[in-house]
Amino acid sequence: MTPQTHWTVPRGVGWTEAADDQGRSIIYVAPLPDGPVSVLPDQSAVIWLAAVEGGGDVVDMVADVLGHDADDVRADVEAFVAELVERGLIRRI
Repeated sequence: MTPQTHWTVPRGVGWTEAADDQGRSIIYVAPLPDGPVSVLPDQSAVIWLAAVEGGGDVVDMVADVLGHDADDVRADVEAFVAELVERGLIRRI
């Protein structure tokens, strides 16, 4: 993933953001109409939001939100984004 990589939610995929009882984001995302629904809590919600709404480098945004160094989170963030792509939930634009 490069800093210029941008992501979008493809047609036929729906998602919504909610909050748990402690106010942390939870993302519900699914291919429509039949699912399955994926639930993305905690750090996975941060990665999702950085990818689909952030408009910048996902790794840098996630590191900033979580208070970590980008190099410390890079491998995990890139692996999770790759998984989202593989599952057809996001795509590169």
